[in-house]
Amino acid sequence: MVTKIGLDLGYANITLSDTTAGIFREPSVALIDKSTRRIVSVGEAALSPSGGEGERMLVRPFKNGLLFDHAITQSIVNNAIAAVLPAERVRCTLGVPSDFLPKQEKVLFGMLNSAGVTDCYSVNRALAALVGAGHSPLVSAISVNVGAFATEIAVINNGVITQTAKENVGGEDFDKAVKQYIFEQGDVNVSLSVARAIKERLGSVWSGKPSESIDIEGTLSITGSKVKMSVTTEDIVGVFEKPLHRMFMAIAEVVKKIPLDHIEKTFEGGIILTGGGSMIYGLDMMMSRVLGIKVTQPKDPIDSVAKGLAMINSMIPVKGKPANKNITSAVASYFEEKKTAG
Repeated sequence: MVTKIGLDLGYANITLSDTTAGIFREPSVALIDKSTRRIVSVGEAALSPSGGEGERMLVRPFKNGLLFDHAITQSIVNNAIAAVLPAERVRCTLGVPSDFLPKQEKVLFGMLNSAGVTDCYSVNRALAALVGAGHSPLVSAISVNVGAFATEIAVINNGVITQTAKENVGGEDFDKAVKQYIFEQGDVNVSLSVARAIKERLGSVWSGKPSESIDIEGTLSITGSKVKMSVTTEDIVGVFEKPLHRMFMAIAEVVKKIPLDHIEKTFEGGIILTGGGSMIYGLDMMMSRVLGIKVTQPKDPIDSVAKGLAMINSMIPVKGKPANKNITSAVASYFEEKKTAG
């Protein structure tokens, strides 16, 4: 028996899609003891520490395509793979950014093997996101995946990735924009987690979101005293301008490089918008209006990469021995073979 999974290791969350058991997601974070560097807990448990001695801190080891701590990343990967039902073989398809180095890829493959994965493959995250959003890789379209820390872009023409780009702007930049707005209202400091909660509850970049308000508590930067304030949907509509500008400019630069003989078909497919950072209200509508391109978004954009990786995994021929390699260029052929066979 072979269990086939897709694994999306992101800055904010690690998401695993099992072809039989569904979605598993936990924060890609570890709680460590600062004095001993000992890993206390990972995932949800790290965000809800049960106590104990020693000064502790939260660490996110995977950022901008780089592994900052091997041991912590290994613990997070082990925790995710442990969620998979036991099988004779576990085959994993891993999502990687377009600028991921082969050396880094090899390290992650080794971690997955150590965690019990038999066969490891990797696929470009933006391509996997397009597949997970319900589209065939044989289409011509622009995949835009907005994560917590970066936006990844891939132009696909008849199943072939012709361009890739990555801009370091994502959901966390929206959180920081809210935090900055709150500070500007009277030197009031709030944590990024509070800013994120405001964004998720009230955040909007386009008209039409029902008006709501939320009461928060912050700290005056000068005195350190607590202060309460109310924030409304209307208050934060314009606070996302800077990160949105960076995101749209990055996409526009990619669009400008599409060959003229590919433009018409690519625009027919439009932009496929995915990722947890894309869930702010109205982003799809604003992106379409600003760039002049049709934008579609799946129901659960945060799971698109992991779902796509699992779908791709299900189409890889079962091999007789372990194989660690990038199969991005072969994805279209797998779907073509299924289409022909079906």
